[in-house]
Amino acid sequence: MEADAQVEIKKQRILIVDDSKTMRRAMRRLLVQDFDVIEAEDGKEAWKRIAEDQDIQAVFSDLVMPRMNGFELLRQIRESIHSRINQLPVVIITGHNDDERMHRQAMMLGATDFITKPFDAMQLKARARASVKFDETTRKLDDARHIIETQSTIDPLTRLANKLYFKQHGSELISFALRHDKPLSILRMSVDKYDVLFKKKGREIAEKILVNVARIIANSVRQEDTVARIGLAQFGVLMPGADELTARKIANRIHQLMQKTGYRIGNTRFRMTMSAGLVSPTLSADLDFDEMLKVAETRLNKAMASGGNKLIFEEPAAAGGITSDHLRPKNLLSVEEALVLLKSGETTKLAEQTHLLVDKIYPLLQFANHELRLGIDGSLMMLRERIDHIMRERIVSGRH
Repeated sequence: MEADAQVEIKKQRILIVDDSKTMRRAMRRLLVQDFDVIEAEDGKEAWKRIAEDQDIQAVFSDLVMPRMNGFELLRQIRESIHSRINQLPVVIITGHNDDERMHRQAMMLGATDFITKPFDAMQLKARARASVKFDETTRKLDDARHIIETQSTIDPLTRLANKLYFKQHGSELISFALRHDKPLSILRMSVDKYDVLFKKKGREIAEKILVNVARIIANSVRQEDTVARIGLAQFGVLMPGADELTARKIANRIHQLMQKTGYRIGNTRFRMTMSAGLVSPTLSADLDFDEMLKVAETRLNKAMASGGNKLIFEEPAAAGGITSDHLRPKNLLSVEEALVLLKSGETTKLAEQTHLLVDKIYPLLQFANHELRLGIDGSLMMLRERIDHIMRERIVSGRH
């Protein structure tokens, strides 16, 4: 007969932050029977644990500590862009010598509660239970909000379409484009340094700017286009019937308006910029929306990695003008010569020029994909980007 299955009931996890090993041990001894207690000796170690451990439900922190003190830790938590962290209950441990000014500062930074040394077991456990209960309630509300948002097709903040609708409608538009032999373009955009804005100016200001960015995009596209918020500070535009030239004009219009739009908070003036990646693929029966989206994301990431405030389009010339003419060695092999070397197993020289040979036959691959309906648009796009990347690297290094 099989033994009964055992289900372990996990305790709520609490993080104790104090540079005093004696204090941490004392608190652990009082709490360990009811809670899963973990420790950190200063704010820096605590921040690392909080960022990595999603099971932490409350933080008890001293104020005076080396490397990162309690005030700095509390500020990091409250300014986090992640709701799991910025809503975490933080109980500040204070001593009798801490003055009222320190209490006020901790309150202004968002302390959930205070506990004064020395404390007894009942007082400490009561604060712990109240904190984890608050965290559990907050998480349930977040889960419910997430369910509502994922089932809806409207982003509640910007009132644009959300990611769910964007992907569903994108697949439908590809089918329509194939049936009617009409072009389709996808633009992916991200607000540059939004996390920095969020941290410095706070959630309220950051979200107001995000709403205005959404308005700029919506007012820049055509009536038949679909604009969606598909990430924290990321947007997508589906452009049915838009060839690459049309899509570029729309992307440039958005980019220019973003650069011209200024924001003011008190005496502080600043601007927000945007990075973008565009895809206008050759249509084929096997064209996949997720694949198109991934290629657009690759271009977007490239724009962001190069410093932001850039648009990267489909054709290599627009993304840097890299062609085989930039790196043409004197002894460039012909395709016929390359095939002979390949058959004979002499691949050393061939390996040095693989990127140039592929670049040479790339138009043929595109033609074959279109004529034979191979459905390798995404693979060709990624191949094109890889060739360009190798050529850029070789231009920088001076190699052929």
